[in-house]
Amino acid sequence: MRKSGLVLVLVSFCPLAFGQLDSNSITVSASNNASLQPDQAIFSVSVQSGMSTGFDDVLSALQGSGITAANLSNVSGGFQQYLNVGGMPSLTWTFRLLVPLTNTKTSIASLNTLQQNIAKLNNGLMLSFIIEGTQVSQQLAQSQTCSLSALVTAATTQAQSLAAAGGVTLGSITALSGSSSTGVSDPYATSLSCAITVKFSVTRY
Repeated sequence: MRKSGLVLVLVSFCPLAFGQLDSNSITVSASNNASLQPDQAIFSVSVQSGMSTGFDDVLSALQGSGITAANLSNVSGGFQQYLNVGGMPSLTWTFRLLVPLTNTKTSIASLNTLQQNIAKLNNGLMLSFIIEGTQVSQQLAQSQTCSLSALVTAATTQAQSLAAAGGVTLGSITALSGSSSTGVSDPYATSLSCAITVKFSVTRY
């Protein structure tokens, strides 16, 4: 199981800009990237039961774990093994539980206690769980936005350099377009990429 840790948001703000100069304008593109570190642990919690056990019975057994009907990800059939001799038809109810990384140890302790309590009841239910991995929460991903002003500043600085090198005076912005995207940069991080293209007017000396 992975150890819990602090959540980090690593922002690599180093706008890259490049552009081109023609007779009437300068067009510059600028971009930057942010790497979001996971802030949630993904628990897979399974409850094995007899074929006659209902969903409400399983949810009742999971009270206090934070698991609700919305967490159910799969139901499958199989056999419960008894002393490695034969088996009885059974159902496995699998739930997906997302927990803040800072609460991972507490959640493990809570599930361990629940597992022991269910076993003591001897009612045909068996609970098991694993940590499947980590992910960036929707809340964290949605909190990250592109800084248009910073990108425009980077584009303007580059455009001014091009204007000076080309012997022209930089004018106003005549066109601007932008884009943003998110993606998995590695198994444990999500990246946010922002880019704009800015067109400036120019005048000759």
